[in-house]
Amino acid sequence: MIKKRVTQADVARKAGVSQTAVSQILGERGNENNFRPETREKVLRAADELGYVPSMMARALRTNCSMTIGVVAGFITDELTQRIMRGIHEVAIERGYGLFIGDTEQNPELEMRLLDHFCRYQVDGLIFVDSWSDPQKYLDDEGLPPMIFAQLRKLMVEKNCVGANDIRGGYEATRHLLDLGYRKVACISGPEHWSSSSERLKGYRKALKDYGFSYDPSLVEFGDWEVFGGFNATRQLLARHPDIDAIFAGNDLMAAGSIQAAAQCGLRIPQDFALVGYDDRHLAEALSPPLTSFAHPLDQIGQKAAHLLIDRLLQKNARTVPSMDVAGGLVIRESCGSKMHPKVK
Repeated sequence: MIKKRVTQADVARKAGVSQTAVSQILGERGNENNFRPETREKVLRAADELGYVPSMMARALRTNCSMTIGVVAGFITDELTQRIMRGIHEVAIERGYGLFIGDTEQNPELEMRLLDHFCRYQVDGLIFVDSWSDPQKYLDDEGLPPMIFAQLRKLMVEKNCVGANDIRGGYEATRHLLDLGYRKVACISGPEHWSSSSERLKGYRKALKDYGFSYDPSLVEFGDWEVFGGFNATRQLLARHPDIDAIFAGNDLMAAGSIQAAAQCGLRIPQDFALVGYDDRHLAEALSPPLTSFAHPLDQIGQKAAHLLIDRLLQKNARTVPSMDVAGGLVIRESCGSKMHPKVK
């Protein structure tokens, strides 16, 4: 059974004082120091014994601060989004804020409805997670609460964004393969219109250049982030270049498809070609062989986003902060082997 909420009237009756005195002493209207110490002590003791919890709505009306944050998530069921939101939640609880969470399903109309809903509830600030939205459009709207964008689907702008450096990620994944001695390294990129795809591909190309290899477009296939897309891309790459000795896949799902394609072609990973994925999803460790994958610290991205927003809220007049990226790193597993040209023994 849900316990009845204790009101200020209940506290006033128990303490034997007026409700106005209770309101002022408990800070709902300020002026709590206008009472004798023994009166304050009686009210505070009564509130504690009854389990009184201040009304957040009353506090919001008094202070124009609701101690709540609205989280606008792209797809709330996505594993990577959940990791970011876990980081946001940890910091929000630690710093005394509640969360309202909404799922846009990447639908711009639904996103606008959520924003209107959150504003009606007077959230103090907003965090967008995994959003396709243009940050500048919202940052220029002074009618909206302060906001931070975490792990955008588009390129980060200079202000109010926290995310991963996908160029660095693509570079590190490719460099790992080159450092192991692989020399014909192909790439399965994500869809061409995604900024994360193009950034990871830039990292791949930069690593090749730094190691003295020319870029060959025929060693690149564009997938769709899904397992079947990785399967098809791997088959096409192997048809064009049967001597490929390594593949960098733009995410772990496409890497899983690459493993399936290798098995269908009678090839072994890493004996016939090595493989690196991206994101370090839970499935990476469960694949056979377990997948080496570039991982971004998504919990940390969520934590940074929450800290940045709350710090801004406390400063009151600061609407913007410099954007920042959070460095990731490779999680090494068995899919790369320890190449000693021409084949792993």
